[in-house]
Amino acid sequence: MSNASEYGYFAKDVAADLEVTTSTLRRWSIELEKAGYKFERNEKDQRIYYDRDFKAFRELKKLISNSVVLIDAINAVVSMDVEGLNASQTPSVYREETRLTRQFLEEILDEKINQAIQQAFEEGRQQGHKEIKEMIKKIEKRSEERDENLMSVIRSIREEKEEVKQLIAASQEQVKKTFWQRLFSKI
Repeated sequence: MSNASEYGYFAKDVAADLEVTTSTLRRWSIELEKAGYKFERNEKDQRIYYDRDFKAFRELKKLISNSVVLIDAINAVVSMDVEGLNASQTPSVYREETRLTRQFLEEILDEKINQAIQQAFEEGRQQGHKEIKEMIKKIEKRSEERDENLMSVIRSIREEKEEVKQLIAASQEQVKKTFWQRLFSKI
């Protein structure tokens, strides 16, 4: 297969090299194409596989053998630079990257959601504190107005009471005079 960069290979040759069936290779090819991977085709519209395609299939097979879900493995292979693929990179690294990336995104989303909830809670609490302070001010103002009205009523009652006392005293004086006057007038 040293001529892979010059000459293309058919599915039968690639499947034999990868030790998979031609139907498996066809299924992988279709899934890769759906994800955006491009294969060259001959005049009969058959896929022709080149060295870069061999590398892509090898990586796909490694990922799948390491329990990476097919669609995740397909997406990982499509996003790789197959031409410059470094042989020292192992499938477990890709597997961990895939899982770490998903886990990392989930953690970021959880953190952002928790931050948003906390922020909304704090804003609600601050708004609540603000509303409570405003309510307390209103209550204090109403209490002061009530106290002023109450004091005004009490003053008014005291004034009326004083007036009543004065009237009573004046009428008692008159009653006394009248009584004395009656008493002295009979004498």
